[in-house]
Amino acid sequence: MINAKLVTCELCRNYYADPRQIPCSHSFCFDCISGRFDEETLTLVCPKCEKFHQYNSFEEFHDRCMRDGFLSSMVAQFKKSQSRLSAIPSGLLSRPSSTISHISQIFSSTPIPLITKQEINSYNHDQSGSERSTSSIINQQRPASVLQQTTTSTTSTPTPTPTRSLIAKCQTCNIRGELIVCNHCDNVICVKCANEHQSIINDDIKQQWDLCKIKFETINEQSMRFDSDEEEVNNKARNLQTYITQHSDKLIQTVEDRKNMYIDIIENHLRTHKQSFAHEQVVDEYESIDKRVGELFRSADVNADKINDFLFEIEHLEGRLDNLNKLLDSNELKFPMLTLPEQIDASSLFGTLDFIQLNTDINRSDPYVSQTTNGYNDFQLKSEDEDFVFINPSNNNNKNNLLIKNEQIPLPLSTTNIQKKKLWQIDYFSVPYYVRTYGNHLFVCDKYGSLAIYKLNKANDMRQKPSLCREIKLFKDNPSTTTNDEDQTIIDSFVVYKLWIIVFKRKKNELHGTIYLFTHEGKLVANGKCIHNHPSRELTIDTEKNVLWSLDQKQLCLYYYELPDTKTNNPEEHLQKRHLHVQFSKPFAPIHISVNKNVIAVLDKNRQAIHIYDKRTKQELYEYVNIHNKSTHFCWDMALFSDNSLLIKLDEMSTLKTGPSKHIYFQLDTSEQHNIIGTIEEIDAYGMMIAPMDEILIGVRINTKGIVKCYV
Repeated sequence: MINAKLVTCELCRNYYADPRQIPCSHSFCFDCISGRFDEETLTLVCPKCEKFHQYNSFEEFHDRCMRDGFLSSMVAQFKKSQSRLSAIPSGLLSRPSSTISHISQIFSSTPIPLITKQEINSYNHDQSGSERSTSSIINQQRPASVLQQTTTSTTSTPTPTPTRSLIAKCQTCNIRGELIVCNHCDNVICVKCANEHQSIINDDIKQQWDLCKIKFETINEQSMRFDSDEEEVNNKARNLQTYITQHSDKLIQTVEDRKNMYIDIIENHLRTHKQSFAHEQVVDEYESIDKRVGELFRSADVNADKINDFLFEIEHLEGRLDNLNKLLDSNELKFPMLTLPEQIDASSLFGTLDFIQLNTDINRSDPYVSQTTNGYNDFQLKSEDEDFVFINPSNNNNKNNLLIKNEQIPLPLSTTNIQKKKLWQIDYFSVPYYVRTYGNHLFVCDKYGSLAIYKLNKANDMRQKPSLCREIKLFKDNPSTTTNDEDQTIIDSFVVYKLWIIVFKRKKNELHGTIYLFTHEGKLVANGKCIHNHPSRELTIDTEKNVLWSLDQKQLCLYYYELPDTKTNNPEEHLQKRHLHVQFSKPFAPIHISVNKNVIAVLDKNRQAIHIYDKRTKQELYEYVNIHNKSTHFCWDMALFSDNSLLIKLDEMSTLKTGPSKHIYFQLDTSEQHNIIGTIEEIDAYGMMIAPMDEILIGVRINTKGIVKCYV
């Protein structure tokens, strides 16, 4: 007999209805286990072992709840057995031993053949009524007392089915007795042999169940291994999809970079030649000097300073004419050319897509890099450190060339150096030509006096983005544009001292100008105007020594003004007396200066050389000459870090282009080789400074407005 517990669901306590097996191998009714599924988290906790199961959807849960056919058959067999037991009279199932022994004495020892259940049923079908329900064998030989006892027991039994018994010789023990029908095998056996027969049946069931358990454990282990392998295969497939996407993007970016590189090189070539051989600027400068010399000859106010200024400009023009003459004599016009590329099969860029067994002997760490990729991945890995992936044509025949190559095209600057990290950026309402800091404020100004003041979180603390305090117009009575371009005034230098904002302003076509002193709130200081008659475009404040550094481009010297430590009623007096610091010799052309606590740096425009001087001893510590991309870029500005290392700014050489200009910033270490330890690339960059904690501030133009970026 099947135990009822084996076919009873532990959740509803009823027989299994559509039994399903979950991944932990426990079975429940499908409706019962579906009620335990959490549709929000798509999880299921086994009610029996409390194992956690995660699914991607309810459909996956439904598919992974496997039908338990074995349990279904057991339930059907159990219900069938129950129905058979209910059909057998209770007298056959349980009869007192005394009655059996009494009956056994009545019958003769004549053996009878084994009676099957079908024969009993056919016999019962021919009989009717409760008195004819017993066998004819019993009715012929049974005494009246036995029949009376049988009738009494029959009437006392509550079951509606009339009782009947079969007395014959059991073929198992060969003893005559009451026989019953086995519900399992339909054999007729005596009551004494029933237990032994049941043990045999149980042993058969146990043996079959053990075989089923072994088979189940084997299949379940394989199924669990399959699930694990399936997850690994899915991960490999997703990784391959990601790799294909990234590889495709890299190829597209490679082609785009190569296209942009060639276009930029051609544009630089055209601009360089146009700049080198252009004479419009020389003509403009010649006509300007010629006009003003004529006015000078007609003027009665002629002094030595004006004559020296004209001599300086004439000397400068003669130098440009000499350079232009050399270029015209030595250079030839050249045009770019490009070879036709070899036709490339798209499959050679990606490789061949195959599906292979999971246990195939391949590179386990990188399953999608195999020999099926035609070796392209090896080539790609070798080129990862380069800016571009070059695909060299195998046929160098001249027939494949559109034009014959006769000049090596220069490649762009390498980007393998460490890129500086942008910390933050702020918006500015104009073009940020000047960026300065003092205390906990950041000052940004354009060439016409439009000033924006931002507040830092702490003094000299650039870690957090500053916030805008106010916007000021320093020169309200001087519009930024005039009808006459020669009368337009611009700011050539802008610095912030602890007492004032110092601004040098001049007319666009003049070298001389005026120094203005403003408060930090943007108000002009009383007696804060001083005529500046020296051809200088650079003012730099030195907070360590309370001095204002400047350059004299005509007398080729570096000098300074001593500034007051406290407020004074006549500040212009401090700008009347200058002190010589370093005298240069021709052809030195100083254009920019930068200072830190101990040294001062001066940039020589002609040689693109930076000279570093000790502020105290005035001795030159070292000289750095730019060697980076000199054919396409020009070292136009520089700045000093606190450790005396340099930041140089390289601008595109062409000044005639109408599009945006590209700029490259290099941070150089203090070694003799001056290695590049940091890079920044910007477009249309103007103002630049090194903050007290060595942060880099750069002003960038965006159309008619701008932004200020902070790099570390």
